[in-house]
Amino acid sequence: MRKFLLGLVYLSTTLFCFQCQNPDLDGNFRFRQGVLNLTEITFKENTAIDLQGEWELYFGEFHYPPFHGKKELTGYLAIPNSWQDEEYGGIELPRTGKVTLRAFIQINKQTVGQELRIYIPDIASSYRFFANGVLIGGQGKPGINQFDDTPRIKSKYYTLIPDDEVIELVFHIANYENNFGGFWGNPILGNKYALDREKMFANARELFLLGALSLIGLYHFGLYFYKRKEKSIFYFAIFCFLLGIRLAFTGERYVLELFPKFHWPIAFRIEFASYYFAVPTFLLFIHSLFPEESKEKYVKRAIILSTIFSLTLFLPISVFTILLYGFQILAFVIIGYVIHINLKAVINSRPNSKLFLIGLLILAFSVSFDILKHSLNSRGIGLTPYALLCFIFIQSLILSSRIANAFVRAEELAESLKISNESLLAVTENLEQIVSERTYQLNYSLKRIKKDLLLAKKIQQKILPEDGIKFDPLKIHLYFQPQDEVGGDFYDIFELDNGTVRFFVADATGHGIQAALYTMAIKSEYEAIKRFITKTDDLMNHLNQKIQNKFSGLKIVFSGFLLDIDTKTKTVYYSSAGHPNQIFQSDGNQIILNRTGNIIGLKKDQPYTQKQFQILEGDRILLFTDGMLEQKNETREEFGMERIQKILSDFQNKESERVLSELVIQLFLFQGKEEQEDDQTMVLVEWEKNESIEEKKSN
Repeated sequence: MRKFLLGLVYLSTTLFCFQCQNPDLDGNFRFRQGVLNLTEITFKENTAIDLQGEWELYFGEFHYPPFHGKKELTGYLAIPNSWQDEEYGGIELPRTGKVTLRAFIQINKQTVGQELRIYIPDIASSYRFFANGVLIGGQGKPGINQFDDTPRIKSKYYTLIPDDEVIELVFHIANYENNFGGFWGNPILGNKYALDREKMFANARELFLLGALSLIGLYHFGLYFYKRKEKSIFYFAIFCFLLGIRLAFTGERYVLELFPKFHWPIAFRIEFASYYFAVPTFLLFIHSLFPEESKEKYVKRAIILSTIFSLTLFLPISVFTILLYGFQILAFVIIGYVIHINLKAVINSRPNSKLFLIGLLILAFSVSFDILKHSLNSRGIGLTPYALLCFIFIQSLILSSRIANAFVRAEELAESLKISNESLLAVTENLEQIVSERTYQLNYSLKRIKKDLLLAKKIQQKILPEDGIKFDPLKIHLYFQPQDEVGGDFYDIFELDNGTVRFFVADATGHGIQAALYTMAIKSEYEAIKRFITKTDDLMNHLNQKIQNKFSGLKIVFSGFLLDIDTKTKTVYYSSAGHPNQIFQSDGNQIILNRTGNIIGLKKDQPYTQKQFQILEGDRILLFTDGMLEQKNETREEFGMERIQKILSDFQNKESERVLSELVIQLFLFQGKEEQEDDQTMVLVEWEKNESIEEKKSN
């Protein structure tokens, strides 16, 4: 176990270092007095250059390109440093104000006209920037004073197509509130494929961490609901939720993606609040695990101090961002005290204290490292989320050992019921009492297992879209019935930015818990790429590669059907990875949508193709899994494709709700007393007629 954990830590550190390095980054490529010479650089698919070094600084003015006349240069600012406390000509610049930053990038002729990407990190607290005199973008509204300024801090990727061998970058930055004004990280210029890949990895990484924290928090909260005496489970669930909230409001700041009009000062306060509450919550968690090793008075003092810091969030941003340093000192003290508690528990030989200490040290080191990095205004990839997953993994090992012991006890109870005839004769007088006691214990263990399965079923239902989802002019009706408590079918519906509605239906091999876990892996990998790959065949190819690379040892294979409906052009695109033939119904005719490739997970580099057709008003598309086709009746006859097609034909003039209901009714009547043999999923999509839409609006 010790070698395994050490290997896990080494692997995590290696992966982190690998992600942080850039093969094209050279210390010689730095701005010197506002000029960066990249004439020797060819922007290949893996080229990305940090735009760090000396930029021209014009404090107190917004100068628009091209600069006409003589502009008084304040000095040169080493990006990504803040101008705060910098001294030029014997004058120390204040933390607040407005500045213009300018720099020139020299490129070769081959790079002119090439589509590049530029990554702009968090900039406090508002900015706009120009390239060769053209406004490229910005965040918030930089103002000439505090009342004219609208702060908004968020990183973003932009497209940059240079039209000359010299690229002039001009930034207007205003900061009247935050403790550090200006860049919080290095801007990056690179090949579009390199930065698009980095953006996809960053989104996938943070969304995976956010989903993992949310599910783990929900799981532990569910455990606490059934076992209220275990306060440690409750504190750990709250801790996971707080870290999930912080992850959503930092990094890529997905909350601002989902809600672009979200009030920025509130978002900034929520970010700080999650930090202020997470630290004392973790202390409460440790105190509940090892109450004899910790002192309650110290815990109460830490909670009081944290509450005082949280109350500072009602003050202006310009005040509480400075007070953050005081809380960081408190956080270091609390971390030290937590390690002290755990060490005492190890000395006293508390159960699982050694294993817990390993995870705690990893987490404490990562949190301390990130706090130190934040103090130095270095905003790279944080270690804390990865260390948290490692810590949670260790927690799962501890919980797994308890569950394993419960199963061992259940097996022992089951074996004890197999009493030989001689033993029965020897215990005839007490037989009824003994059997009753053992049966009660066994039934109790089985009830616990059923409760866990019920919780897993509720979680799976929550991650699937609910019936009633609507994207005008499409009407969508859903039916999902797993064979067991949890199932291996998965479906997802969402709308792309260009007005295209994307449907994805997948069927993992197997049933029950194993298949349900497979669907979680499928969902995680699909969520990471579904918004960034437009063509259905490209997405299938990419998904197959990701499944092969990550889960080849687990033999995860599944069929999938991906369908895009462009509501602007009335065009349907689809790709089928070994999925059963689906049905498109148009004007009384039925068209079979055949598979366009093998099931996902069999082998790498499988070819997939995309097909397309037009959709009209009143047309319907039925997506389903093989649980519909393969359901048998008492004579072992399958329900089959022909019955589905006949029902669609007989009810083509009925409402789409009625069609789906009739399919379910006929399937139940056909099944009779036979058990359900597989998970059953149906998604019925109808392009609503104009008259139906107008009637609804008038009603």
